[in-house]
Amino acid sequence: MEPQRTCKLFGAVRAVLGIKDALPLIHGPLGCSYHIRYLLSVRSNKPVKILTTGMNQTDVVFGAEDKLENAIFRVDKEYSPNLIVVLTSCASSIIGEDIGRVIKKIRNNIKPEIININAGGFEGTQIDGYEESLCALIDLMYKSEFKKDAVNLVSQFRGGPDLGNLKDDFGKLKIDINCVLTSNSTLEMIKNAGQASLNVSMCEASGILPCKVMQDKLDIPFLNEIAPIGVSSSSSFFRKICDFFNVKYKLKDDEVNARSKIEKYSEYLKGKKVAIVAGSTRAIALTDFVSELGMKPLLVSLDFEGRNTINTLEEIIKKNGINPVILKEPEYYDIYKYIKELMPDLILGGLGEIGISREMNIPLFDVMHAQEITMGFRGAVELIKNIKKILADQ
Repeated sequence: MEPQRTCKLFGAVRAVLGIKDALPLIHGPLGCSYHIRYLLSVRSNKPVKILTTGMNQTDVVFGAEDKLENAIFRVDKEYSPNLIVVLTSCASSIIGEDIGRVIKKIRNNIKPEIININAGGFEGTQIDGYEESLCALIDLMYKSEFKKDAVNLVSQFRGGPDLGNLKDDFGKLKIDINCVLTSNSTLEMIKNAGQASLNVSMCEASGILPCKVMQDKLDIPFLNEIAPIGVSSSSSFFRKICDFFNVKYKLKDDEVNARSKIEKYSEYLKGKKVAIVAGSTRAIALTDFVSELGMKPLLVSLDFEGRNTINTLEEIIKKNGINPVILKEPEYYDIYKYIKELMPDLILGGLGEIGISREMNIPLFDVMHAQEITMGFRGAVELIKNIKKILADQ
């Protein structure tokens, strides 16, 4: 009744938007484009470009492949992207529009490359959209000789300061980030993703399948580690990658420095009660991090379960001696009910929890969509500073 998940189209659009020289073209009604663009603009605080064919009632009855063809020519002429990604919607999927036929017909008459993704909202969740988009992009990749000490970060859709900080850390290790799928990537980077000698899954829910496909098609092995959020998780993340490449771990000073700075906040934060509402990747790492600080995670709400989420979360719970309520892919009311019952001191969540935060007067730290640094050792320190500030201002 009140799902915390959205549709396949959202995941596909978000994946495509990470590619600098690509444009998503939704073959569907106006609302599909408008509402996703509106939400992502609010979340990212920047303009977002999502195009649509604007199917209407007549199109749904009689078909709109000619309208799609004209829209593709217009995108090529007016926007000049390097890649057009045509996405079906519920409307075009239900009536069975032959997107492949349209693309085959005009492919040689436009400058950009063009692919299509079946993204009808009823066909799955945003995780399915992420996975299918990445798998479609894999078909553009070349199999080539591996670069020494080069990685692809797979299912990394968050850019901004977080990604910049990760790149700084990899730079200190002398490990090259060959391609990020898909944040801040280009079509050329994606085509050359086959040069990496290691893939690192950055999302518990949507990263493992594309990594397996790239392993099968391009012979690239992969690692699936807890996201580098918090000192221990960051240490494990970078050390495992260094072990794979047999390179020296050069972040020891950063790690020691981060632990030293965080200790200053430990007495203040010890015993503070936390509710965590996030996707599986961040929920796992945040649960481990706040537990290390002596905070008490009372609730861990998982928007999605990845392939190893529950086992990993149970290991963290056992290691830290905690006993949170775990909600697996809950509805909104379930989250509301448990937060109201448990009354934590802080919610680590996203925009969806603003209403709960205001109604119950519980401070919220947006760890999902804001522009703060959360990953790596610097991210760990910034997280703690922000948490203390939010609690102190309450």
